[in-house]
Amino acid sequence: MKNKRNNKKLIYLAILIVVIAAVIGFFAYQKSEQNYQKAIQSELPDKCATPPGYTDEQWKEHMSHHPDMYEGCL
Repeated sequence: MKNKRNNKKLIYLAILIVVIAAVIGFFAYQKSEQNYQKAIQSELPDKCATPPGYTDEQWKEHMSHHPDMYEGCL
């Protein structure tokens, strides 16, 4: 009898952990989506131009990591 109660407690605990993980994942996804949209909106009109905070060399290195996005710039 006691073993069945412990099994039920473990099942409820597992369900609680899954629900908490799902809620955390949902909010983390929303936050990352907001950050992505913010980054996209802050892009310069000329994607090849060196943005503030980068040297020309640093920006060229960054662009080389994303050849599909900056193929006309390299």
